[in-house]
Amino acid sequence: MSRAHQESIDTAVSRPIPARALGQRLAQDRGSVLLLGICWIVVCLLALAVMTDVTAAFLQRRQLMAIADSAALAGAQTLDVDAYYAQGAQTGTRLSPAQVAAAARSHALAYGDVPGMRVDSIVSDGVTVRVALSAPLRLPFFDSLRDETVRVAATARLDYRAQ
Repeated sequence: MSRAHQESIDTAVSRPIPARALGQRLAQDRGSVLLLGICWIVVCLLALAVMTDVTAAFLQRRQLMAIADSAALAGAQTLDVDAYYAQGAQTGTRLSPAQVAAAARSHALAYGDVPGMRVDSIVSDGVTVRVALSAPLRLPFFDSLRDETVRVAATARLDYRAQ
């Protein structure tokens, strides 16, 4: 930058702005800070609403997963009692599919306080229990914009350990 150019910048910066010109400049900018502030508040409130809805969806899915997991465990703890007493606790002891379904369903419905929760399926192959649940997604702010369903599945297995 040349010395003459630098001196002209220094004088322009150090020279006071006349009150009349400053008043005109302020009159042109009047209200723009208020508008910017209102827009900033709206953006912050929308971000807060989105974060709240995402957290609510995560917590609802986690609650549904806990119910499915506990129902699968309740089903896996239902042994075929006749086979257990006849053969003892061994790898041949199986789960009764009818008892598994009844125990898992009653556990899910007894402890599942999620509105609209459905037991989609309870499947047992004699060793493994799989419970699938679903419920409508309920959001605090944007609930009416989407009609989503939360679906989860949990699996539990009957195992014996040699002592």
